[in-house]
Amino acid sequence: MAGKIVIGLTGNIAAGKSLVLRMLQELGATPIDADKLAHLVMQKGTPVHQAIVAEFGKVVLDKEGEINRQVMGKIVFSSPEALKRLDAITHPAVRQEIKKQIAAAKTQVVAIEAVKLFESGAAEECHAKWLIVARPDVQLKRLVERRHMAADQAKLRLKAQPPAEQLVSKADVVIDNSGELAKTWAVVKKHFTALMQAKTGVAKLTVTDAEAPDTTVAKATTQVKANEVIVRRAKRSDLNAMCQLVSSATKGGLTPSADEIMESFLTRAYLVAESGKDIVGMAAWQTENLVAGLIDFYILRNELWAEVGKKMLDIIHEEVDKLSCEVSLVFILNKAGDAPIKFFEAQGYQQTESKKLGYIWKDAAAEWQPKDSVLMYKKIREKRIMVPM
Repeated sequence: MAGKIVIGLTGNIAAGKSLVLRMLQELGATPIDADKLAHLVMQKGTPVHQAIVAEFGKVVLDKEGEINRQVMGKIVFSSPEALKRLDAITHPAVRQEIKKQIAAAKTQVVAIEAVKLFESGAAEECHAKWLIVARPDVQLKRLVERRHMAADQAKLRLKAQPPAEQLVSKADVVIDNSGELAKTWAVVKKHFTALMQAKTGVAKLTVTDAEAPDTTVAKATTQVKANEVIVRRAKRSDLNAMCQLVSSATKGGLTPSADEIMESFLTRAYLVAESGKDIVGMAAWQTENLVAGLIDFYILRNELWAEVGKKMLDIIHEEVDKLSCEVSLVFILNKAGDAPIKFFEAQGYQQTESKKLGYIWKDAAAEWQPKDSVLMYKKIREKRIMVPM
């Protein structure tokens, strides 16, 4: 794409592709998740939807006429030939959508995360192909601890993945994400800088820790005019203030370290609410399989929830709606107190347990919910779009 530098990311499950994608986003790249685009191009009424029904029959449809991805998954994962037929239908459409998003990106650098970067042809849009790898024991630990998979199930998922070694010869860069977050971050910055030098002659990072102005957390007694609060995407330079905010908002009940916030920061999308140079609110969210998960939602003082909290939540709802999410889940740590619970109840959220949600929502809730926390949910749309494979 003219004028754009495109990085393609690929790798096996739990290697850390999404983490590296967020790192590149922090360095100024526009992120594109090819797997989420695959969900969108298969919606009812699209040419891809029609082609899948024509190829596999109406047996793959649910009661609402959408692709039942559980049924579809059983068909294609039990037959390599069926998977090839499905890929032949979906890959061209996803690649076309990727081209559109690259062209529409407002940044010089675009990063594409795709499990099948090479198989789909998406690699042809990329100036650099990065393979993210991790040791099998690390992948297994992540699946068990972070995704709450049973060890036997996790081992089967790993066994079903093609060996990463098959892609090494096709990749321009191989990043081992088995170790500490700081090490991966340093390696990503090094390769990003080298790519910028090679393509533009200038090693330019959009924001560095040294260049970014420091923000502070407002004191408990600081006067805050809610109507003048600005909500923006969080920066790395906000991390210390974000740690202080959590401590202040929970009256010392929670005291996260900068490293803990940094890891979360690079795996989720974060917003901060700013009054002058003071951080008075923060919130994070992630999405997967049309489910949105909200966490780390903190406001400096209880009386600010109604306006500052609402302003942040509205922005998050707009973002997850663009991704066609069907439900929004909120996780509130017990030590955060009752104010967040009362706020979300006022916004139409209900307390529940993961096992009561049904569909695939319960799986996401069980995977994402931290220990000692309250789960709340709200339907974003009444009509379900699809079920993940």
